[in-house]
Amino acid sequence: MTAPLEAWADSDDVDLWTGIAVDDDAVLRAQDIIEIFAGTTWLATDQISERNLRLLNRAVAYQAAWMASRPDMYSHFDVDTVSQDGASFTPATVNAQLLAPLAQRCLRRLTWGWKPLRVRRGYNHPDYTDLGPRDSAVADVDKIWAPM
Repeated sequence: MTAPLEAWADSDDVDLWTGIAVDDDAVLRAQDIIEIFAGTTWLATDQISERNLRLLNRAVAYQAAWMASRPDMYSHFDVDTVSQDGASFTPATVNAQLLAPLAQRCLRRLTWGWKPLRVRRGYNHPDYTDLGPRDSAVADVDKIWAPM
């Protein structure tokens, strides 16, 4: 029996969501890239909400499939613009050569990347109250329930 893969996705997930077959080593390489951009690691999985875990699962799967067609990803140069024979290319984002487009969309939807929720007290109080992060796995523990 093999040890469980320390990643938010496995090779079966990559095949299911993308139709591209990769091995577990490719999934671990994709996991490493997603951890860099997500700002968290697989070790924090038990503190992440189900919604965010689903997004991280898809991000790793999309990244693994995208990296399969880019064997030079670890050895290419960073450039701003490429021009040849009258045609030019400008990447859409700074990380366009490092991060799969669908993985980037998943990572943008992670709740800890959102701006803090701010609620206005009322018309006579112009200042706002910061209610902190929206990730229920972290924020719900700190809240004290009180009837309205």
